[in-house]
Amino acid sequence: MKTLIRKVTPHTVVFFGSMSIMILELVASRIIAKYFGSSLYTWTGVIGVVLAGISLGNYIGGRLADRFKPSSVIFPLLLTSSGLVFLVLVLDLVLGSIMRDAATIVTAVMVVRSLAVIVLLFFIPSTFLGMNAPIMAKYALELNLKVGTTVGSIYAVSSLGSILGTFLAGFVLIPSFDIRIIIFIVSLVIASLSFLVIGKKLVTVGVMAAIVVLFLVFQTADPDGLIGTGDDEVLYSRHSQHAHIQVKDFKTGDRIDVRTLIMNGLQHNRHDPANPDNLLYEYERIFGAITEYYISTMRDPSSFTALTLGGGAMTFPAYMERRWDPRRNSVVEIDPRVVELAFEYFDVPRDTEMNIVVADARAYVNTVRDERTYDLIYLDAFSSFSIPYHLTTRQFADELDQILVPDGVIMANVIDIFSIGRFLNAYRNTLAAVFPHVRVYSGPALPTTTRSTFVIVASRTPIIPDTIRDTRGVLVASTISDEMLADLVERNGPLVLTDTYSPVENLIAPVFLQAIN
Repeated sequence: MKTLIRKVTPHTVVFFGSMSIMILELVASRIIAKYFGSSLYTWTGVIGVVLAGISLGNYIGGRLADRFKPSSVIFPLLLTSSGLVFLVLVLDLVLGSIMRDAATIVTAVMVVRSLAVIVLLFFIPSTFLGMNAPIMAKYALELNLKVGTTVGSIYAVSSLGSILGTFLAGFVLIPSFDIRIIIFIVSLVIASLSFLVIGKKLVTVGVMAAIVVLFLVFQTADPDGLIGTGDDEVLYSRHSQHAHIQVKDFKTGDRIDVRTLIMNGLQHNRHDPANPDNLLYEYERIFGAITEYYISTMRDPSSFTALTLGGGAMTFPAYMERRWDPRRNSVVEIDPRVVELAFEYFDVPRDTEMNIVVADARAYVNTVRDERTYDLIYLDAFSSFSIPYHLTTRQFADELDQILVPDGVIMANVIDIFSIGRFLNAYRNTLAAVFPHVRVYSGPALPTTTRSTFVIVASRTPIIPDTIRDTRGVLVASTISDEMLADLVERNGPLVLTDTYSPVENLIAPVFLQAIN
């Protein structure tokens, strides 16, 4: 039995070590998202830092394997790796208490800051986990003289462990468990591997017991809840399948001024609990005023149908339901947890007549694309730092056209800096490649050098006027002049986004890097 255990030890350690690295990498992206959002930049940072750690670990592990007997090195290495993985929980707790503004303020050095945090949390654990493979390869070679077969099998189980870790984290662990529980499990698994190698088993038991005790202590602390200022109260803070989500109340004394839905560090919805019909975002007010005008032109206003892609906390779809009671009010939201939070915290009744669909927006559109179903389509899935590229392309615009009635209107919320306007220009060009009439609306005051919200309106007929006013006659929005749009194209070119080329991260980079509140 001991001989069998000794023979399978190298492959077992490498398999679970590789699996742990991939789980840690996917978990890392979730932890970083709550501080800096989820974007190409943060994902690039996580992948790059973890790979750098593995590479350095492979090199150091090879040197250690040449210098020391593998069986004497692997025991302390596994226990140290276990402790370093668990240390991520401690460091995350500390970061949660000192990075109070990370969820609302982005500076021009955010990329550097995010890289620094990624390195602090994950570089050293990745390095130590990366040491396992060369040491275990040397261990296996001591048991088997077939060099090619031995090394090949070590590489194979390493790859299999990485594959299983990826699938396990993405399909099972992250959707089912709190991030802290996942890190705790990974730490225990790594420590338990030391039972297979020569070493004092009592030490292993002690390390695992310490990890369990410390985890129970840290369960009473919430690093997520510590992000924010003294003027807010965290009502909810958890990871879902798709994002790190928080619900916060911003208060003046005991009065709740605003309730917010924050996803990956960015505010997605703002809600006035005292007056749910008070639309707090400018683009929502523009949506509302355009909707009011459109309905006024209909022969049968009660028959209009609406589709919102990117429901979030459903502040606008719920407002639309209360104000106009559409014949059909469909809302598509990809995250089922966000839908549940809309019911729980944002005054959306569970018996609502809205047709709420949990799905990817494009996947849903493809299921209804053979029917011209909707009068109004609201595209509210773009944030300033994270844009689902597959919803920005000419092909998707064609698909939207297929579900729009002939005199229907599409409204898209876009965030950009007009003086640069790379994404605004490209997305306008893209819609104009499909729809004959495309206009860009902004609020009464258009800041040209800072982050601003725009609403792009696309249709097959010229329905919406140049200026939009609310029911009181107050100016809500007006179109950006043809001269300004011509300058926008001259600065950025005639780029049209397609399924094969949609560099939205590069286009939105100036917004990502500009300091905002």
